[in-house]
Amino acid sequence: MLYIKKEGLKDDINRKIIEIRKSQEWKEIKEDDIKAIRRVFDTGFPKNEVKEILLHEQRGICAYCMRRIHLDNHSRVEHLVPLSKNKEKAIDYNNLLGVCDGGEKVTGDSGHVLCCDAHKKETEMELSPFNKVQMDKIAYDKDGKIYTEPRDVDMERDINDVLLLNGIQKKDGTVRDTSTELLKGRRDTYIRAKKMMNALNVKGKCTSSVIKKLMEELYNSDEREE
Repeated sequence: MLYIKKEGLKDDINRKIIEIRKSQEWKEIKEDDIKAIRRVFDTGFPKNEVKEILLHEQRGICAYCMRRIHLDNHSRVEHLVPLSKNKEKAIDYNNLLGVCDGGEKVTGDSGHVLCCDAHKKETEMELSPFNKVQMDKIAYDKDGKIYTEPRDVDMERDINDVLLLNGIQKKDGTVRDTSTELLKGRRDTYIRAKKMMNALNVKGKCTSSVIKKLMEELYNSDEREE
């Protein structure tokens, strides 16, 4: 996971959302009328235009698992505070994230271990990609597991139980990976990074300044690595 800095909406998109807020239809919808709120979000809200902006500010990766996402039906607009919990935040750009489908469209006979929004559904979380203090605590081990450093119990609960980013820990101590193979992907990334550092070391270039420059290039690229 990475810290996400909101870029803001274009004026024409912002006007469409303001018009929704000012409409009589929206004002008459009760806080607990989830069907009506979702109907407006699905049919009146400029979802595709907003999704394009979300993908741009996230550099093309899922806000939760950091897998590649595109402007297609394998990605979705996610509510950090669930749509069912807060009417106004349902159409608030500052509450929205671009995420993957969580493995819902993965085919095969290996079974489905969903992650990200597909597993989170309407659960409220303490964890937020908009919180830089939290995101600076995110760490990974060589086996591909996400953890927090220093330890944050609330964040790790959301990572493990709500978003299921570390797969499923079975009773025998083994781990079942998600349908999108998040653990495998992170293990592979760790191995690639280690090989890169070893290659730099052979050349005498494995210095803090070189590594910092590489990290900045990766972080600031228009399309980040998964």
